[in-house]
Amino acid sequence: MASKFQNRLVGTIVIVAVGVIVLPILLDGNKKYNETEFAAIPLVPKASDEYEIEPIAPINPKPLATSSASAAEAMISEATSDSKAKSADSLSAQQQAKPKPAVKVEKPALVPEHITKSNEKTQAPQARAYVIQLAVLKNAAKVEEIIAKLRLSGYQVYTEPSLPINGQLTRIFVGPNASRDKLQSSLSELKDLTGLQGQIRGYKP
Repeated sequence: MASKFQNRLVGTIVIVAVGVIVLPILLDGNKKYNETEFAAIPLVPKASDEYEIEPIAPINPKPLATSSASAAEAMISEATSDSKAKSADSLSAQQQAKPKPAVKVEKPALVPEHITKSNEKTQAPQARAYVIQLAVLKNAAKVEEIIAKLRLSGYQVYTEPSLPINGQLTRIFVGPNASRDKLQSSLSELKDLTGLQGQIRGYKP
């Protein structure tokens, strides 16, 4: 391949040289030329024949720097616009994904327990049942005797405390009953049976 290229190059040079020599003769119409007009070209140029090479001014790199600076500015502006677009997209996505604020439900204020209990005590409903407090005795044997008589007669009886203790006060109650009138009518019968005069009171379980 290299030899073919060299042959073509040599042929081209020869054709160009022939054209340079022949064309002036054909154009001038003078086929003869004076060989003396052509001076022999020395193989090595003399020192006096050397041409002075003028210094070439350095290429000003400013246009290149300017172009590179402008390209850098363009890249920076493009990157800035891309970042702004991305930030705007992310902000819009966050706004869309942001959940709606939950509605705060105000809890009712807690009332202290001791206040509620005191209110319950002050606003306690009236007694729905009644009892007859028949006697208050310290003799446990006497208490047991009275309870036995009342139960044999069909009365419902209980004491406070539930187990009589000798020397301590024990209250004897008949009831409870929802009808105050019925208990009122039983007072005379209880007096005849035990010899004690009872009093009607509200039942507190």
